[in-house]
Amino acid sequence: MIEANSIVPLYKQIVLSLRDDIAAGKYRPGDKLPSEAELMDEFGVSRITVRSAVKELEESGLVVRARGKGTFVSSGDKLVYAADDQESFSRSCQLSGKTASTQVIELSFTYPTLRDAKFLGVNDTVRVLRSRRLRSVDGEPTLLETNCYSDTLSFLVNEDLSGSLMEVLESHGIGLGRNIRTLEVCFATDYEASCLNVEEGSPLLLFVDKRYGADDKPLFISRQVYCTERLKFYL
Repeated sequence: MIEANSIVPLYKQIVLSLRDDIAAGKYRPGDKLPSEAELMDEFGVSRITVRSAVKELEESGLVVRARGKGTFVSSGDKLVYAADDQESFSRSCQLSGKTASTQVIELSFTYPTLRDAKFLGVNDTVRVLRSRRLRSVDGEPTLLETNCYSDTLSFLVNEDLSGSLMEVLESHGIGLGRNIRTLEVCFATDYEASCLNVEEGSPLLLFVDKRYGADDKPLFISRQVYCTERLKFYL
């Protein structure tokens, strides 16, 4: 119950109440919490008070908010992913005790964008191999990756890319050299939203990797958009 005359702020009382409900098992990992309107009615407080309480629960890691879907009790074990690219996606999942899976959406020869053509050192009227893969963590779509490859990697069209790309390259004796990585925030297109099961316009993290071989020649350029609801990055 909320005590209006308590020295404890109203939002903090809601935080403590919901925290206790989660600890008691009333709301289990993955369960959806009542909506803002329902919490307002339950506790007899304003929307601002409810939002302050939910924000603190989110910052503490007890809940996660999914845009357009609601607030859910956190499992407390997001995938931990290395933003400095020292670990592959598959390896990061393994280290976090999670299962990675990959769906190859596209693997074909297509015309590169001007940016991709410039990096690969080819004319943009010459087709290059492109792959598009949807990568999931414990069955939840998490990463949409689009790669454009140099001519030396054209053989990948006959390879199974539903696992680790790095392992495939290693099996062919192809060593990796330096990588130039950039990071920015982007907003989900209709296609990305449908793949990642988020609303169109949702904020995503975009990594662009420019991978070189051991001989310092361009190997491939990778565009990866991440749904951060299911990821925690370390630097």
